[in-house]
Amino acid sequence: MSRNRSPQERERRAWTAVAAWTAFIYLAVPFARKIQEAVDAQGGRRLFLWITLLAFGMVAGAAIQAWRRGRWQATPAQWTALATVLGLFTWLAWSLRANPEEAFHFVQYGGLGLLLFPALAHRLADPSIYLAGALLGAAIGIGDELIQWLVPNRYFDYRDLGINAWAGALAQAGLWAGIRPAGVRGGFSRRGTRWVCAALAGNALLLLFCTQNTPAFQAACARWLPPLAAVNESTAEYGYRIAAGTGTVFFSRLAPAELRRQDRERGDAAAQLIGRYRGDSAYLRFLREIPAHREPLAVEARIHLFRRDRYAVDARHLPPGPHRQFSAEVAWREQQILTEWFPRTLAASPFAWPPAKTAQMQARRGPPAPRYVSPVGRGMITRASRRTLGLALAAVLVAALAGERAAARRQPP
Repeated sequence: MSRNRSPQERERRAWTAVAAWTAFIYLAVPFARKIQEAVDAQGGRRLFLWITLLAFGMVAGAAIQAWRRGRWQATPAQWTALATVLGLFTWLAWSLRANPEEAFHFVQYGGLGLLLFPALAHRLADPSIYLAGALLGAAIGIGDELIQWLVPNRYFDYRDLGINAWAGALAQAGLWAGIRPAGVRGGFSRRGTRWVCAALAGNALLLLFCTQNTPAFQAACARWLPPLAAVNESTAEYGYRIAAGTGTVFFSRLAPAELRRQDRERGDAAAQLIGRYRGDSAYLRFLREIPAHREPLAVEARIHLFRRDRYAVDARHLPPGPHRQFSAEVAWREQQILTEWFPRTLAASPFAWPPAKTAQMQARRGPPAPRYVSPVGRGMITRASRRTLGLALAAVLVAALAGERAAARRQPP
């Protein structure tokens, strides 16, 4: 029956499958937390990891079955390539076992990559199809994160952007080096170059928005688009990675010298501000009401205090052992960050510890960890400035659009 369908109908069905899979990913975003909680209640969060690994096993099983039935004539090189890709998928998923729900991204975007190939095959029959598929999958992955930026209690994450892109790229690599579909041959066509350049331009444009959408920029846009004022997160914050000694690293929106200056000159005011928000419910209200880009000193100090106190409670109540040592280590390290970099704010706040409490945490640490990286502010971009990223992505956008236009002029009618 399917062989009797027209090429237009087959193409329409292929793109419908892509659209349906994308809709499944996007529509799941608002319910992801509830799904995670339900899965956790039934079988634990590791269930996401086992489902992901099972999906990889099913792909391997399908390849073996196709080979045994003669539908796929694979060479040893193809088997090696396919095994390598599946091995990389498995290794990357296993590396996320601490947050197993993130491993499920490989199923979502690996599956999307496999669906994009037959859809694109109606337009492209050269190796550009793999690169176009990887870039389209990456763009859909950026859209996924932008939806999370807008949905309450979900967060935009550049790390997830990378996971989504890797999943789509590995799926295309498996098709290119492992499956080697018979319909793909020759070098890059002009049409393929246009598709690749257009997809690259789309990615560059989306990333340009993501990297320039700072809290200040978002607040300015909210004057013209009021609903944005209700979004309490931006897609880009820039800051500094600060080495605090004794193997401790933390992140701040303020340069080291500026952080010390603000604590010295504004520490009392910051302490008074955070002192008005005590307790967990008040802490959450503080985060909603006090923008970090306007009060970076107070907000960063309060988050470090919250993390310190949470782990200090665990260190006091857990029985002796590795978990108590870890909790004491975190509490002590956060206290050291506060003491060294927020001294005036800490001393003037109602959250200051007496020396005996700090000594208690130190005594319960166990063997000192060689390195501690505080996750407070870890999502900030510290390796490049907003201007540098903006110029680089704008250059990629212009080059991709120029490439698409050049290929269009050379393409025969």
